[in-house]
Amino acid sequence: MESAEKIKLISKLISEFTSKTSEDFLKLSLSIKNLNDNSLSKTIDNIFRRILSFNNEIGKEVNSLIDEIEKSESKLKILEQEKNRFEKLYLSGLLFQSETEMISLMENAIDIIVKEINADEGFIVLTDDNLNITNIVAKNMDVESKSEAKELSTTVINKTFQDLQPQKFDDLKNEIEFSSKHSVISLGLKSVLCVPLIIGKKVLGAVYVDRRNNEAHFKDSDLTLLISFAKQIVNGLEISKEILELEEKLENKPKEDFKKLKEKFDCSDLIGNSIKLYNVINLAAKVADTDASILILGENGTGKEVLARAIHNNSSRKNKPFVALNCGAIPNDLLESELFGYESGAFTGAVKTKPGRLELADGGTIFLDEIAELNVNLQAKLLRVIQTKEIERLGSTESKKINVRFIAATNKDLTKMIAEKLFREDLYYRLKVIEIKIPPLRERKEDIEELVKYFVKKYSKKEEELIISEEAIQILENYNWPGNIRELENVIQRAIILCNGNVIQVGDLPQEIVEESGSLNTLVNEKTLSEAEDDFRRLYITKVIRKVKSKSEAAKILGINRSHLHKLISQLGITE
Repeated sequence: MESAEKIKLISKLISEFTSKTSEDFLKLSLSIKNLNDNSLSKTIDNIFRRILSFNNEIGKEVNSLIDEIEKSESKLKILEQEKNRFEKLYLSGLLFQSETEMISLMENAIDIIVKEINADEGFIVLTDDNLNITNIVAKNMDVESKSEAKELSTTVINKTFQDLQPQKFDDLKNEIEFSSKHSVISLGLKSVLCVPLIIGKKVLGAVYVDRRNNEAHFKDSDLTLLISFAKQIVNGLEISKEILELEEKLENKPKEDFKKLKEKFDCSDLIGNSIKLYNVINLAAKVADTDASILILGENGTGKEVLARAIHNNSSRKNKPFVALNCGAIPNDLLESELFGYESGAFTGAVKTKPGRLELADGGTIFLDEIAELNVNLQAKLLRVIQTKEIERLGSTESKKINVRFIAATNKDLTKMIAEKLFREDLYYRLKVIEIKIPPLRERKEDIEELVKYFVKKYSKKEEELIISEEAIQILENYNWPGNIRELENVIQRAIILCNGNVIQVGDLPQEIVEESGSLNTLVNEKTLSEAEDDFRRLYITKVIRKVKSKSEAAKILGINRSHLHKLISQLGITE
């Protein structure tokens, strides 16, 4: 029960008590008069008058108190209503602060404010630096299609921008500035509120609401609420801008890091922007300008020699020789002489002295590819060269000092070969001071499109550069590439030769690749479901981002918001 009701009940009880007491006093007074006792009768009449006077005073005070309580309760109801309105406004502000998709959230927010202040129509406009309107978010109003609405609202908004103050017009017919406007009559406009959206001295836009065919004017509390609403929008825009700038900074960081890395480490022949390639190049850049021996691990065709050359070209030895030797391509009985050289007459056929690859690399770098193919005897001799920095030609008794950096590479599991006594453990540790693993092409499929376009440009005739269709690229991305980049390069060369027009189509690709790219076998590569899903997401998101102009557009195609897209880009290590 409310306070006023309680007091009314008390007043009623007092009144009933007074009434009953009065009746009793009248009966008593009559009885005393019959006894002819004037003194007692006067005393009783005086008591009765005092009771009536007390009752009147109590009644007045109670009525005054009831009025005060009713006024207070009325004010409390109004305050409660205002509190509820501001709570709804606050919640819309929370949404602004938690999302960057401002337009959809503004639609919800303008809907709330139009309902809360009982407006007929309303909208939010956002402007550029020149105060040109860039976005309109409306409720019950199509500003663009209704010229009369646009005429009035534009006038009100321009005045708001000019004064940089909230505007409140209670009777537009009597406002000289607006009374002549056709819209005031045709639309039945009565009152308008408009509040600017301002950060410092910069105008971001405005919030406009109006009432039509409604004699009730907007209250000051409505304007207060709209001002608070405008502040929430400005808050949201500021936070959204900060979030967007932070997201773009985080999103662009891998790209910028890769760009800076490639500026510092010249590696134009290492094509791609994947995070796995970045990690390889980043490690290579750190060790390039040292004399530490490097062991490069990777499958055939992954670009081990390309990486070795890049390391040499980025070292202080870049102006000295880079000598490459494929240990698996030369028979064992000739490999020793190829490595160490020989003196004239050292063996049958040695008619003149010849320096070996190690000697030719003096001052520079020697790259020993397929190092696992060296027999154990040669491994021992190579170990001695690394330790002593000296070589002896076959047939010579003199040692010669050399200054050579060793880079070796293999596609074999050397630890397994050590266990099987096929490779010397001491040589292994001498070679792998730094170990770099190059991932196979199937583990960085997001680089395939860039590699394809690089090879198409490389092998196309200068007078007629070819392009490759999206369908053909899709086939190439679905294939697992057991031969890695070398196989991809050969496939592109073949396609260029067979291509009839200036566009490489699916029909120009090897039939076995077309068939296998769609089979389950190409998808299965001893990966967990989670790893396979990450690979697909990385490839698909990269392709979508490359095809559109903005992250917002990419997010829309992917069916997610920008924040989710930025999170995925970071999690999956996408550098585009």
